[in-house]
Amino acid sequence: MAYQHEGGEPSRLFVTLLDHEVFPAADLVVLYHERWEIEIAFDELKTHMLERKECLRSKLPAGVEQEVWGALLLYNLVRHEMLGVAEDNDLPPDRISFWSSLLWMRDFWVVTAWLTRPGNLPRQLREFRSKLNVLINPPRRSERRYPRHVKIKMSNFPRNRGKRGSKSQREAAGDAK
Repeated sequence: MAYQHEGGEPSRLFVTLLDHEVFPAADLVVLYHERWEIEIAFDELKTHMLERKECLRSKLPAGVEQEVWGALLLYNLVRHEMLGVAEDNDLPPDRISFWSSLLWMRDFWVVTAWLTRPGNLPRQLREFRSKLNVLINPPRRSERRYPRHVKIKMSNFPRNRGKRGSKSQREAAGDAK
C-alpha cells in the first residue's frame, strides 16, 4: 500500500495481511510507525539501562525473572517521572530525554536519598522534580538537513592494491633499471 505523510515523501508498506476489512490500510500505517516507538523503548532498556550488557547476571530462572521485573519497574518509574515533567510543561512525553532522566534519578537516589533523613525525603523529591525541566529536548525535526545514507563498513583487512607500490617506489625502481 502506498501512503504519504504530510510534508514527507511517498512510501510503501508491504504486508501479508490481505483482508482489507479486518486490517484497514490506514490502521496498518499508524501501527507501523507506532512499532518504531516500541523499538525506541527496547533500545532504552538494552542500551541505557542495561548498559549494553547482553545477559542478565542471575544463573537461576527465579533470579532472571526478578531482574527482568526489576528492570521493567525501573523503566516505568523513569517514564512516570518523565510524564510528570511533560505534563507540568504542557509537552508530549517524547520531548523528555530518557537518558538524562535516568541519570538524574540514579544520582538523586544514590546521593540525596541515602544521605537525607526519611522525614526530609518528600521535600527533597519535590525540589528534584522542580529541576527536571532541564531534561526537555527540542522538538523532533521533520526535515533533515542532509539525507540519511548507509556508511560503508571498513574492512579488517588491508586493501590489496596489486604490485604497483607507491609513486616514490616506482621512481626508485625506474632509476635502478
